[in-house]
Amino acid sequence: MLKPLLTRLLQHLITQNQWARSELLPFSGKTVRFNMPPTSASLTILEDGGLAMAGETLPANATIQISPSLALRLLAKEGNAMSQVRIDGDTELAKALAKVLQGMKWDYEEDLSKVIGDIPANQISKFAQKASHEVKAQAINIAEMAAEYWQEENPLIAKKRHVEAFVNEVDVLRDDVARIEKRLAKLLKKTSPHAI
Repeated sequence: MLKPLLTRLLQHLITQNQWARSELLPFSGKTVRFNMPPTSASLTILEDGGLAMAGETLPANATIQISPSLALRLLAKEGNAMSQVRIDGDTELAKALAKVLQGMKWDYEEDLSKVIGDIPANQISKFAQKASHEVKAQAINIAEMAAEYWQEENPLIAKKRHVEAFVNEVDVLRDDVARIEKRLAKLLKKTSPHAI
């Protein structure tokens, strides 16, 4: 019951964003699976460049793995979050679909105006934009406070400088081990002329 409703919503969004059809048309007939534990969903690109929800048994041409925390960072439009999305399979397909999904805008004011009229729809749209901005700001604020708590009070997340220091120490250790191996090989060669 939910899949037909989501398919209709996707078709409506594609109709409002006609540019998306030309982006998706080269990939018609292909399927992308989104895995975000504990759930997953598959989208199929239709022959006209539209989108539809796909069945669970349909094999995916590309799989996009997103952790729940990464999803929040993507919604907040954090700069480097997109680079942490894991894509398996047809990466061009996944990138095209991601570009379309990120760029699509729902013209809810237009849809509301058909039901309640232009002026009330405009007022509701302004209120929704303001509320959305406030919710986003509060969500980012809460995420920052949680990250700070997990770094300072109850360390579950490593600080960037600690990770960088650890990586540097591992590099130094690797170089030291390589030098010791070379010295050991030279010593073995000197003590045993037949050893390699």
